[in-house]
Amino acid sequence: MGTLTSSLAASINLARLAVLDVSRHRLSDPYPAALTASQVMTSPPLPLHSPSPSSQRPQNAPRPKVLASYPDAETVKAAIPLTRGAAKVFDLLHSLAVNTARSRGYTVRPGTVTLHIPASLVALGIGYTPRHLRRLLPELEEAGLIACGAHASKVRGMSLWDGFLWAVKVSPGEHQPRIRREEWKHRWRDFAGDIEAGRTVKALFEEMSALHPKQRKEAVDAALKTCAVSPYNLKAPVVCSADISGSAGLDGVQDVRELSYRLGELVNLPTEKRAEGVGRMASALASALDDLHSRRWYCSLLWQGLQAEQEGRGGLGVLAAALARLQVDRCEWSELRNPAALLAFRLRRETPTA
Repeated sequence: MGTLTSSLAASINLARLAVLDVSRHRLSDPYPAALTASQVMTSPPLPLHSPSPSSQRPQNAPRPKVLASYPDAETVKAAIPLTRGAAKVFDLLHSLAVNTARSRGYTVRPGTVTLHIPASLVALGIGYTPRHLRRLLPELEEAGLIACGAHASKVRGMSLWDGFLWAVKVSPGEHQPRIRREEWKHRWRDFAGDIEAGRTVKALFEEMSALHPKQRKEAVDAALKTCAVSPYNLKAPVVCSADISGSAGLDGVQDVRELSYRLGELVNLPTEKRAEGVGRMASALASALDDLHSRRWYCSLLWQGLQAEQEGRGGLGVLAAALARLQVDRCEWSELRNPAALLAFRLRRETPTA
């Protein structure tokens, strides 16, 4: 019985080693030599259930991208008295802005979202006339919920209105919606090409006039969402004001006050682009203050400000105020030789110590 057991164990080990040897030499030698009995008897026993590489969990699996979440319109406009018509307009604009932000893939929720939609199409989506819509917009602007204005494009040397820009508040807070200079200058659509191809609001209205009222409402809703996400035939809609300007957007900006206005762009950047944005802003500040050797210090200031913003302490606002004050001093104080040192002194004095 003992001889039979040892013979059976030797046979099992022989089979296991043969399988492993075949898999190890499959590419180099498709016909491996047979193992001798002495090799089998001297080989250590193998585990019955050795985990295969395919069943092991990868050590550096990529983390799934988590998109930002957005409060509803009621939360954003809470405690703000609005007429019924103005509230209806904001509800639609907020819905379009949130849908646009989700399509852009933000991982950090921005305070406002800027989009390009013709005002007449917005009026049609609400069921108002364009004139009625225009009367309601000042109320929303005074409430700090939107900023808006007509946008123009050059067509054959003439400036023609191609639509409307809307900066819509999508997060509660004290920040005010503002359409930035880069957004005014951005080419939101190929207006000349749209006119030649018949992609205009007028042509859209003519197509909808023959539809049943229910179908017309569905067509308007679809047109609003499509236009907000990807204006007409442009395949690369703007993501945020910092992405419009690109890496060269801050080059040559020597007005510190202008840079202070643009600090808020860092909050709206996706997480994966923040390091690049902080680097560009730090370089611009170091250049504007003639303090290139202190670029890393400006990077540190910006990261601290972003951290404070995430904690609700308004760190970038403090830095923006200090920069604006410094620009005034540079203009009025002719004997100021080292504005960067003055900025550092003021920030140390205003930062509470533990």
